[in-house]
Amino acid sequence: SRGGRPPRDIARVLGRHVRTIRREIKRGEATHLDTQLRTKQVYSSDRGQDVHDLNATAKGPGLKLGANHGLVAFVRTRIVEHRESPDVVTAQMRRIGIVGAVCTKTLYHYIDQGLIEGVSNESLREKRKRRRRARRTVRRSRMLPTRRQSIESRPDSVNARTEFGHWEIDLVVGPHSSKAALMSLVERKTRNVLLRRLPARTHASVHRAINGIERSLGARRLRNVFRSIAADNGAEFLDADGMQISARSSRKRTTLFYAHPYASWERGANENTCRIIRRFVAKGRHIESITAETVRAVEQWINNYPRKIIGYHSPQQCLDRECQELTA
Repeated sequence: SRGGRPPRDIARVLGRHVRTIRREIKRGEATHLDTQLRTKQVYSSDRGQDVHDLNATAKGPGLKLGANHGLVAFVRTRIVEHRESPDVVTAQMRRIGIVGAVCTKTLYHYIDQGLIEGVSNESLREKRKRRRRARRTVRRSRMLPTRRQSIESRPDSVNARTEFGHWEIDLVVGPHSSKAALMSLVERKTRNVLLRRLPARTHASVHRAINGIERSLGARRLRNVFRSIAADNGAEFLDADGMQISARSSRKRTTLFYAHPYASWERGANENTCRIIRRFVAKGRHIESITAETVRAVEQWINNYPRKIIGYHSPQQCLDRECQELTA
């Protein structure tokens, strides 16, 4: 009973908004009979609680995480410590068979609502940078010399990613004062990546890095693994003959294709991989400060990271399978 006090006074005493008190009074209204069998409207706390409980049944199911603290800890560990995306985390749940696993969309909702302690949108490295971009219409013109092959002449099997051995190359650079760079080679079908630190952003440094890969693999194996390479029109890649001809003989070791200017989507695998590399090598960081051990660690992390586009397998697993087929 409210003792005949108006809702505003009750709200002031309880520290609640007056509308909250009025809603509670309306919810708890009940018809009572007095001793003279006259009806009157009074407030009943029991009635208010019963109505509240009845309305609560229409709220839908509770949180799937609920009190599953182990599942919350698993999600937090995979996202914060292992730097995995929510989509990869849900795939890991299904693979391991965790009880109470949720789908990717539900996990994103929980993160947006702050229901997973220690995980927020700031923990999602891709989401916080993602934004819609309008695709520009580019007027293409043939500016390349005839000895350099355009990406338009690449076989359909390469474009469809059905054949192994076709790579995309690019450089990850630091500030203008930094001469060093990271050369990234990404295989289109398996998404396997090779990282090499270059002392300078020159075609001579690129040639030496590719020659080093040839020495480690062998000339014959290189021709089978590196059937083609797609590059942009940067000055470090314009010496097509130096990249295509073997350093150990006069034989051709690979075929180089050049993308159109301002058409980065033609080398989408490499562009997406460079975004992952930027998780470890922030923009503005001097490449000279990165050790060879760090480069190998980043390469190993990317190659062992499950990717949705290849069925939540890691690039290393896909590469091993392709290499077994080559040797079979």
